[in-house]
Amino acid sequence: MPNKTSALGLRPLWIITSYQHNQMEILTVDPDGDGGFLPVFSFEEEAEAFLQLLGDEGNKTGWRSKETTAGELISVLLAPCAEVKWVAPDPLPLSYGGADLALVSVNRYRFKDLMEEHRSLAGEPVPA
Repeated sequence: MPNKTSALGLRPLWIITSYQHNQMEILTVDPDGDGGFLPVFSFEEEAEAFLQLLGDEGNKTGWRSKETTAGELISVLLAPCAEVKWVAPDPLPLSYGGADLALVSVNRYRFKDLMEEHRSLAGEPVPA
């Protein structure tokens, strides 16, 4: 049985974004102020549930789930999320398991490597 992290590159993925002043912002979680986590979801419903559990904080700021690809996630990790240290696949919101984010997260560099390995499997062009 393939593990969840390696399967991420094989299907569309979802992140949470907001458009402010004609610029896309990416939702990150940084409870300790040390770089934080980029939540990435395997299914749109998981991203929507995460957003709903954020309550008013998520609704007031215009956050929405957005389908993304392995290549786009690599770009997101390079910028605008260059400060993020970890990627949290399918996390629970902070109030339901924030303390466990470190246990279920992947180092950003390892995640980037995984996305590069699986880009061709997802049908994305791989640079030479």
